[in-house]
Amino acid sequence: MTVATDAEPPTFDWPQSTASATQLGAIQVLETLYALDEDYAAVPQLAADEPDVSSDRLTYTIPLRDDVSFHDGTSMEADDVVASLQRWGEVSSNGGPFFEHVDTVEATGTHEVTLKLSAPYDVERALAVPIAAAAIMPEETVAKYGKDIIDNVADIIGTGPYRFTEWRKGRAYELARFGDYEPANNGASGGLAAAQPGTYESVVVNIVQEASTRFQSTAAGQYDVGLSIPGDLYGQFAGQQRIEAQTIRPYYSQYLLLDTSEPPFDDPKVRRALALALDQSKLAEATYGSKDLFTLNGAIYPSGMGVLSSEEGVSTYDSPDIAQAKALLEDSDYDGQTLTFMTSQALSQIYNFSVSAAQQLEAAGFSVELDVTEWATMNGRYTQPESWDMFSTAFGIGYSVPSSHLLLNGSFPFEGWYADDDTMSALVDEWHTARSDSERGKIMDRIQTQFYTDQPAVKLGDYSMLNALSTGVSLDEVTFYLPTWWSAQPR
Repeated sequence: MTVATDAEPPTFDWPQSTASATQLGAIQVLETLYALDEDYAAVPQLAADEPDVSSDRLTYTIPLRDDVSFHDGTSMEADDVVASLQRWGEVSSNGGPFFEHVDTVEATGTHEVTLKLSAPYDVERALAVPIAAAAIMPEETVAKYGKDIIDNVADIIGTGPYRFTEWRKGRAYELARFGDYEPANNGASGGLAAAQPGTYESVVVNIVQEASTRFQSTAAGQYDVGLSIPGDLYGQFAGQQRIEAQTIRPYYSQYLLLDTSEPPFDDPKVRRALALALDQSKLAEATYGSKDLFTLNGAIYPSGMGVLSSEEGVSTYDSPDIAQAKALLEDSDYDGQTLTFMTSQALSQIYNFSVSAAQQLEAAGFSVELDVTEWATMNGRYTQPESWDMFSTAFGIGYSVPSSHLLLNGSFPFEGWYADDDTMSALVDEWHTARSDSERGKIMDRIQTQFYTDQPAVKLGDYSMLNALSTGVSLDEVTFYLPTWWSAQPR
């Protein structure tokens, strides 16, 4: 099977990267102790069962499967898991916060690992987060690289349905079917937890950055799958004989982030005025085009994500009120200074939203100047808030615990943004120490209500991933995030 995708992965070292291009390759090759199923529940993958938890919830004993082989032919054992988890805690933006609650992790049997915690934590869900993930690799690989990025795909040795065979940087990477793959017996029918042996013997993923080329080449039969087709090409699927449109929804949630560290957005009144000035219905149509490609939803987590989804606190979403926005501005310290709206034309959804949002903000009394930069420049300036007042970005829905969500953990776009020793960080900690999903659901209601009270960012909506599929390939839609090559079948 041949695939065309838009972005070169910075690395395939899954724990080290939050990039979606990294995830696209890594989820086919690497696995975790627990994985998300079709209902976003964490179920055993490389673990043999749920952990045995002590009465004080500070000791988790995890049984490991004894039928798992790495791609190099060695068997997965507890020492591999311990080494991988310790490295994850050192290098991952998700593993670091988790290990702040871990006193020790050790092998307590050939196929058993025990974690001792300093405070209760939602261990299974944390180990299942599919971004900067707790991927399990051989102890030898971990010892070889330590904290360094694994830059040779020959050393990205996992347990998944496919294995890496080659990476021609800037051009393509290749995967081969892993003949000894043994799926988990966890009952999952979807999500990463439902991984199965692949049908295609090999998958070649080509880097084709030009969107129209990806679309046209797939339509011409050069590729079986064209990923990340822009919404403005959606209408061109009509009448095509060789391809059909596939939408994975929701895929990402798009936001407008504000620099709350300095005027004028250090003033909650100005932030609320901005939120009231934006009309999400009109903005989404201008940004994405067809209604098939987006969902208007103000929740931090889209609907259908179980305990993470909430409907609380979102009454102001898609409820523009220009008069009230102007009144709040007049009652604030905003003096009409020009605000820098950082954006880039590299991604149509980012640029289209920025242009339309700037116009709506001007109509409400803000003075806004678009600062259009190269994509790499924009990414490099996230940590320099003195150079911007706002910018739009999107977050994948794989942040399956609140402490991993970049909106809520205070690590993005710069360290200390929003959730840093404040009410939100306390709520996030409380979510992890809850004893049941019922409690977590109630805390998620409070998290979302607090987010809308603080308003450090404004949500546009949830958008879909649009792919072009050859009529000769069947590729099941996944319940979140990215396509999985093991679900592909010829037809």
